[in-house]
Order: sequence, then structure tokens, then C-alpha cells
Amino acid sequence: MTRSSVHPRLRDRLREETSRAILEAAEQEFAGEGLHAARMERIASRAGVAVGTLYNHFADREALLGALARSRRERLLARVDAAIAAVRGEPVATQLRAYLEAVSEHAAAHGPFLTVLVQAGEGPARARPARLGDELTARVEAVVRRAIASGELRKDEAGVFALAFVGMVRIVLTRTIEEHAPFDRAAAALLELFLEGARR
Repeated sequence: MTRSSVHPRLRDRLREETSRAILEAAEQEFAGEGLHAARMERIASRAGVAVGTLYNHFADREALLGALARSRRERLLARVDAAIAAVRGEPVATQLRAYLEAVSEHAAAHGPFLTVLVQAGEGPARARPARLGDELTARVEAVVRRAIASGELRKDEAGVFALAFVGMVRIVLTRTIEEHAPFDRAAAALLELFLEGARR
């Protein structure tokens, strides 16, 4: 392997690691200071990089916040996909419970940041790309379709089961974040309510 082929790869890896460190620092700073009070200089300091390096990666605060939102969105979707895949073929209640647990774990890992978003009036939906809701709904739709085919759920005549479930989760999650309350208990009640309405 030649030096010319190694160096670009090493530079790319270092750039990725630096970006990851900046995003982690930005999440901590935004969570601690708020979206508008967080200073780029302090984010750079937390990440262990020079301010100029931070600006080489992210043009401004909005670009940094956008990248952070995308990163956390991708983490959430990956967590949800893994959770559902692990119980594919199980009863619908098990699959939806796995979905809720994935969302709960994500909220626990990134709660302070999500809290600041909610308090700032941004909310998880606005801080992340608009398609996040659609992507989450598509994952629940796949679970619902399988459950209808197996006879566990009644036919979804209006095509609203998945949309309603994801909407309920979003509302309840936002409320628990605002109130610093655990999501688990509310999630169990939400799942029972949904299944009571959707089952045959």
C-alpha cells in the first residue's frame, strides 16, 4: 500500500473523528447553555480543537445544529431498525414494544439536548429533518401490515394506524421530556390504548 493511498484515508478518518467529537461537544453545550447561548468557542474547547478547526467543519452555529440533528436522527432510526429486526415475526405487541423501547433509549441518551429543544420551542420534529416522522411512520406501517396479514389487527380501512401510533408517541414523549418524567410507564399505557383500538 503506497503512502498516497494511506494518507487520504487517514485524513478522512481523522476528519470523521474530529466531526464526531465536535458534535458530542455541541450536544453537551447546547444542552447546558441553550440553543442560542451556546458559544462556538466553548464547543471547540469541549471538543479539544481550535475554533478555526470547528469552522472548517461547520460554517456556523446553524450548520452545526443541523448536522447534530441529522446525526441524532440517524442514531434514532438505526436504533429503531435494530430493535424491530430483533423481534420480527413476534406478536405485534412485542414489535411495537421494541419500537417504544428504542425511542425511550434514545430519549434517555439524548434527553438534555431534547429538553432544550422543547423548551426553546423548537421541538424534536422541527430540529430534525421533516422526513423523520415519515420514516418512523413507515417503520410502524410495516409492523402494522404484517399484523393485519396475520390477523392480529383488524383491517386499517382509513390507513391511519401507523400515523396515529407515531403521533401519540411523539406527543407523549414531548410531554415527558418537558416534565422530566420517565417515558416507560406512559409508553406502556400508550401501547395498551393503541392495541385496544386496533385489534379485532
